Amino acid sequence: MSYQRERDEFIARMSREGLDVQTTRQLLRYATTLHRLAELACSSEAADRDRVPCPAVQPDRRVAGVRAANPCLCDFDHEHHRHTDIPRITLQDYHVEQRAKAVVPTGWAINTQGDPRGYVLRVIPPSYAERNTGRDVHNLDAIGVPAADSRLRF
Repeated sequence: MSYQRERDEFIARMSREGLDVQTTRQLLRYATTLHRLAELACSSEAADRDRVPCPAVQPDRRVAGVRAANPCLCDFDHEHHRHTDIPRITLQDYHVEQRAKAVVPTGWAINTQGDPRGYVLRVIPPSYAERNTGRDVHNLDAIGVPAADSRLRF
């Protein structure tokens, strides 16, 4: 199936679920970005070598006047109580995921997976809540957000 057709079907399905077109288009953009980042993380050695400090060692930031702790994205060394460096691509992935979560209305959920062979971003509308009760987090019923071709060539 072509991306254009899959994209049109996704927009139609989201409108039936009650999501506005602007939010749907933002989700499509985020899916393409997450897909590109997942491809780079899986295929590029350079993406793993480019490392930055864990965000948890940065000073807390203020969000809407409230102090918000930065998340720990590293494999925390419990023995020495030290945070380790993480690939920059992991931090970029986290930021895009947070933007996608901020876009969807209350009651909707976002599920991301770093495997570029399928849907990297999935949306769980409130109408799916009953079907997903008692299910494992990796086995939730969700709607895959199609991603455009990343145009990466190796």
